[in-house]
Amino acid sequence: MLQSGDATARDHAAFADWCAQSPDHARAAAEARSLFAAVGQTEAAQQWQENPDIRHEIGSFQSPAPKAAPIRRQPTLQPARHRAVWLRPRRLAMAGAMVCALMLAVFGGVEATGPIARWTSDYSTAIGQQRVVTLADGSVAHMNTASAFSVDFSGPRREIRLAAGEVIFDVAKDADHPFVVSANGGAARAVGTVYGVRLDGDAANVTVREGIVEVTSGDSEPVRITVGQQVRYDGNGGLKKITDADLAAYGSWQRGKLIFNQRTLSDVMTELERYQPGRIVVARDALRGLKVTGVFETADLDAIFASIEQTTSARVTRLPLLTVIY
Repeated sequence: MLQSGDATARDHAAFADWCAQSPDHARAAAEARSLFAAVGQTEAAQQWQENPDIRHEIGSFQSPAPKAAPIRRQPTLQPARHRAVWLRPRRLAMAGAMVCALMLAVFGGVEATGPIARWTSDYSTAIGQQRVVTLADGSVAHMNTASAFSVDFSGPRREIRLAAGEVIFDVAKDADHPFVVSANGGAARAVGTVYGVRLDGDAANVTVREGIVEVTSGDSEPVRITVGQQVRYDGNGGLKKITDADLAAYGSWQRGKLIFNQRTLSDVMTELERYQPGRIVVARDALRGLKVTGVFETADLDAIFASIEQTTSARVTRLPLLTVIY
């Protein structure tokens, strides 16, 4: 947060530069500033609005904010140093989520892949893009959104280094040269099979569609998984329990679909962040655990947000780099 007391001059300059990069960025900042004006004049709100760099960069894009309706205040037992502001929980949640997520979008980056992974990898996809690549050995790599990997076929093993995202490999048979996908401190080894590897933060998931895959991670004993099975490992080298995979849903993105079966709203939004720039924030705890079941088009993410508003008590606000569900 720019007004947390921890922000440096460089942070303020970075935010000002970000606002200046495009009208969309400036409008997003203006939306947050207008929201502060609507929910009350707390000290943090006043400081944020009065920051000269922010006022300069977004001033030309912000239209006059409508006059806020009076906020009913409850009596306090002791005099407060600053004027108390009483907010409805939903509005307070949205205000906090919008400001926090805006800061994440500015300072945390908005792309899951990141420029370094793209620039240093042999193959990559941008957010929302999918790609099919035929490798030199005849294997086919089906790349999901925001993914990147490199290839090294010069040694006795066919080496793949997954740097970001998710790829399903249809591996050409070659018993003399195992096909090994390395990611996050672990590796999945096969000869001729179809399997996918997906990065989730510091962890990775391996899922098998055809054949048998051996998975290793750190000092853990290798495990073998077969058709319809999956295993997860973390960056510390720990292999988790083998579980059954939902093959009907797995890889549905190859058909332009996203299939959710009793997934929490929080998990669904985490998945959607892979398909659009910016952040998605579920602002209320009561909403995060809601179960979602449905089939959606990857090309029509708006339909998912519309469905949320139609079937739950939640509301959705979308800005250029931020979506808030509250």
